Amino acid sequence: MEGIGLNMFTYDELYDIHLATLDVLWNIGCKVESEEAVEIFDGAGCTIDRANHNVKIPAYLVEDALRSIPKTFRACGRNPENDWLNENNRTGFVNFGEAVQMIDPYTKEIRKPKKKDVDDVTRFCEAMDQIIIFERALGPSEVDPDVSQVHIAESFYNNCTKHAYIGMNRPENMRAVAKMGYVVSGGEDQFRQRPLFSQSTDPVSPLVHSKGATDTLIQAIRCGVPAKINSMGLCGGTTCVNLASTLVTHNAEMLSMFVLAQLVKKGHPLVYGTSTAIMDLRTTTACVGSPELALFSAACAKMAQFYNIPVWVAGG
Repeated sequence: MEGIGLNMFTYDELYDIHLATLDVLWNIGCKVESEEAVEIFDGAGCTIDRANHNVKIPAYLVEDALRSIPKTFRACGRNPENDWLNENNRTGFVNFGEAVQMIDPYTKEIRKPKKKDVDDVTRFCEAMDQIIIFERALGPSEVDPDVSQVHIAESFYNNCTKHAYIGMNRPENMRAVAKMGYVVSGGEDQFRQRPLFSQSTDPVSPLVHSKGATDTLIQAIRCGVPAKINSMGLCGGTTCVNLASTLVTHNAEMLSMFVLAQLVKKGHPLVYGTSTAIMDLRTTTACVGSPELALFSAACAKMAQFYNIPVWVAGG
């Protein structure tokens, strides 16, 4: 379906935000905790401060990465009829996650989810016509948290024929789940032509790329898995309480990850994402359903359209 639009910026204002982002990436940089990622940045001409893990990225690398990212993204499902083409002026809906507690549908008690619950909610998302891509909704509490994403992927492969966003937390898990996908697809070549899931990689605000996130992103690219970069700042908490300032740091986190991904493999499909919300200064809780989140999501959608890159934003 076609979405409604909220034109918050003129073209010149979007360009000003882009220039401010380039200024942050070159004059301030970002912290990169992965040695492998630092080596990749170093080899491309970035300025490296190894003592502080600081990477400063020149503008030409950012511009080259933005030109290299495919302008449309096909989210392939095991059933081709469930493919979703993410392109300009098309809007679809996904479920959100990952819940650490749930209301039991029968007893109405609040409890931790189990593997059976993961299977049930995956089948539910499969049956919902309004959900075009499956997002991991629950995490099984009875398994080791270090490998819970592998169990979620197993449930996805067994119960869903749509595309999925599943954020792997370690390169080892990414390799395991990609190999599972190779089996489901009938071979590695078939999976690489039609990857059944995408990695969701989250920078840590402000301007930090953790070792787990970057190493897993690099592994995903090498395994042929597309990626959504999804910054999750908290205005007034981990970022400036001013939404405009947060937009610049958010954009810097996104573009620096885009540069890394394109340095690993030019032309690799990426999606511009956001789950940035605002903190309630009275209770210090994240206001995920607040008007500020809606405004920020609309702003990020306009930034992605400015770059002509597929976009995924939080809806509340």
